[in-house]
Amino acid sequence: MDMLRWILLILGVVVVIAIYFYTSQQRLRQAIRRDHHDEPELDGISLNASDEEPAVHELKDELINLDALLRDEIEEQAEHAPVEEKPKKKRSSKNKKKPPEAKSSKPEPEMFVVLHVASRLPETFAGSDVLRALRDSGLEYGEMNIFHRLREIGGKERSLYSVANMVKPGTLVPDEMTDDVQLPGLSLFMRLPSAIPGDECYNDMLHCTHRLAELLNGKILDETRSVLTQQAMEKILEDIRLFELKAKNS
Repeated sequence: MDMLRWILLILGVVVVIAIYFYTSQQRLRQAIRRDHHDEPELDGISLNASDEEPAVHELKDELINLDALLRDEIEEQAEHAPVEEKPKKKRSSKNKKKPPEAKSSKPEPEMFVVLHVASRLPETFAGSDVLRALRDSGLEYGEMNIFHRLREIGGKERSLYSVANMVKPGTLVPDEMTDDVQLPGLSLFMRLPSAIPGDECYNDMLHCTHRLAELLNGKILDETRSVLTQQAMEKILEDIRLFELKAKNS
């Protein structure tokens, strides 16, 4: 009888230990699932696991190509402009100048400045409100299916900076921006060297960013999606001036 009691006691202990380990494993799995499915919140912008990353960096290459095409077109027009011929002077073979050596094709240094106008959680921007704000801020729809600040320079319209959707594919097509379309935010970006001085271009973009934030009741973030402070604005301006100084002396 005593032996039977000991056997039953041991079996009971084994069952209790098995149940404990089983429930512990279940709780661990549930915690992992919760961590996996939770929506991370990054600096006031809610991003689902399925949401895609900001599209600004992909648009940079297209912006560079667009700028290069505009420059080539301006240079080509200058080359084909009529030039008044001057009478040629005879030169002795001794005074002949050597042809200039071809310049090495060194890549031009560049700098990007990016700012965001983000919605305030849990709200988002309605497409129709965004379209109205873009137009009220003097921005124009154009290349790459996004909006631009355009200015006529040297008889040619040039883009000083651009505004894109904060998430992929980054496009802002007017016909698609209805009340049913919701946007988490906008990204403004400029490329240096610019068609105008960098500090002037940056101040214009900064003014436009504040205007959009005011019209949409959004908040302004820097490139890292941190809230843009006065110190951060001054640091960007300092970096722009330093970049242009180095580019001038190079």
